[in-house]
Amino acid sequence: MSNDGRNNGLTMIFAFFTGFLTGAVLSLLYAPAPGKETREKIRDTSIQAKDKTLEFAQQASESAKENVQQIVEQGKESVQGLVEVSKERVKDAKNQVKTAVETGKKVSSDVRSKITETIPGLAENKKSDKKESEEA
Repeated sequence: MSNDGRNNGLTMIFAFFTGFLTGAVLSLLYAPAPGKETREKIRDTSIQAKDKTLEFAQQASESAKENVQQIVEQGKESVQGLVEVSKERVKDAKNQVKTAVETGKKVSSDVRSKITETIPGLAENKKSDKKESEEA
């Protein structure tokens, strides 16, 4: 078995129970006592082993629940952090797009005015078009 820091709770419970019960039975079998006393001791020891195993299993279960709860809380915090970072990135991208659009409008306006200045008579046509639309 490799132990990389993750203990399997059921394996530990089984090993604990088996070792405890085996040791108890062997010590009782080799102890000088009548059969009836030995059977009673084995029964008592088995009950104690069962009780200790159930207690150990309950503690392991509670510990596992606490660990899962901590992991869930950490996950929630991580997700909230990612949401906040994502909102900031979307806001930054929105500002960049807005700036690019404004720059594009300015460049377009500058190019139009340069074209108007460069082509003779175009500026006069625009002025007369504006006057006609104002008069109407």
